[in-house]
Amino acid sequence: MRSVLLFLFLSPALLAQSPRKPRFDAELGGWAATARPTPFWLRANQWDRVPLQSPAATGRLAVALDYRPVDTTRSFSRKNHRFDWGFGVEGVANAQPGGVQILLPQAYVKARFRGLELWAGRRYEFFTLGDSALTSGAYAWSGNALPVPKVQLGLPEYVPLGFLGNFVALRGFYAHGWFNAPYIEGAYLHQKALYGRFGKPTGRVNVQLGLNHQVLWGGRADYLRGSTLAVNGQLPRAWSDYVRGVIFGKIPTEFRNDRFTNFDGENRIGNHLGSLDAAVEVRLNRGLLLAYHQHPYEDMTGLLLRNAPDGLYGLRWRPARPSETFFTLNAVLAEFLYTEFQAGPTFDLPGSRFKGGDNYFNHSQYVQGWSYFGRALGTPLLSLQTDLRPELQRGPFFANNRVATYHVGLEGRVKNKVLLLTKLSYSRNFGTYSQPFEGEVRQFSSLLRLEWPVGWLGGTTLAAHLAHDGGGLLPPTTGAYLSLRKTWP
Repeated sequence: MRSVLLFLFLSPALLAQSPRKPRFDAELGGWAATARPTPFWLRANQWDRVPLQSPAATGRLAVALDYRPVDTTRSFSRKNHRFDWGFGVEGVANAQPGGVQILLPQAYVKARFRGLELWAGRRYEFFTLGDSALTSGAYAWSGNALPVPKVQLGLPEYVPLGFLGNFVALRGFYAHGWFNAPYIEGAYLHQKALYGRFGKPTGRVNVQLGLNHQVLWGGRADYLRGSTLAVNGQLPRAWSDYVRGVIFGKIPTEFRNDRFTNFDGENRIGNHLGSLDAAVEVRLNRGLLLAYHQHPYEDMTGLLLRNAPDGLYGLRWRPARPSETFFTLNAVLAEFLYTEFQAGPTFDLPGSRFKGGDNYFNHSQYVQGWSYFGRALGTPLLSLQTDLRPELQRGPFFANNRVATYHVGLEGRVKNKVLLLTKLSYSRNFGTYSQPFEGEVRQFSSLLRLEWPVGWLGGTTLAAHLAHDGGGLLPPTTGAYLSLRKTWP
């Protein structure tokens, strides 16, 4: 983060040499609800910028300098053979019943040469296959928690391979992050992903395949002292552990040594997870159809699809041309998230080298599992214990990871001016295999979001978000968010 702050200190001098202008955003808003918890779809997938309790008020300021536009269908053309750079900073101040909360969800610098990008800091990102606006949340990395500070090198956009006639294009990245969560010190994040697109960039059909791999590793904590999970409270962090155990996911050759116990010796160093992703995009005369699937894995069982049919299934439709009617449809989406199977209820399967009971997002060494500052890094539909009704708050940190959720999203404009977005989610929830609920628990959560431009202050956007939670999983509540947002130039 020091490099980010140094760059931002020097950025005025750099901007003086650039013909581009940075974009500024300012927003003032507030939440209110019929009960203390903020409704689910007002806070989920918001990068942890929204307080969990209402009433609350917020102020946000952001500045960003983006790259110059390029032709992504010709990534190796001469005009794209150039160096470019940018940065982004966002600060958030939330006034809530417990006091004032200051957040820095974004603070990054970035540089690009040809199709290759290097960036450092905290940054919003969506890298899996699927929809990013109406989705219930990508399975492994959803935008539900604060971004983890990291350094990342990769190809953010598909780069066509000219020697294959641009029929194949690749994108991906490799990253190292500092997982500075309060409950554990000195832990790291390892991330990498690789995706391929098969089909002409402007063709009628293309198929996309790929995977992402996340590892939470290293760290030390008092709760690990005296346990069989770590050596004197310290988890392995040697270079050899990183290369063999974290990058390649190999089981150690030793059962135990002075760096780790038999927990790592029998399994793999760190908390590994991710998703195998597939998508098909079809261009029709009347619009664009996208079908996608994100298949979860936490060990070799998932990589070999032995936990099927678990995963996120999605279908999105975008019309080709806006209609001239009262309401213009921009996109409609339907998703189904299923995580009930988890390769069966038993971790040690007799007579098999594969494991069951995957217990998604939970982990024995990292007691808060796949979360960051108390928020799920993956889909928010796998519930934290603290988010549930009091009578359901038992078991591991992710107390509800066996779910079947039906989700619908719609976006459009009224009179080609007022943005309308809605999300509707209905779920059946079963807890975990180790701590199941007493029968099926059902939940319904909804969101209606309206945004329209107004002439105040030289042009601003007025927004009203209405949300409701009803059912047996989350505390019942109805709430709203009202805000004014100004962007310039």
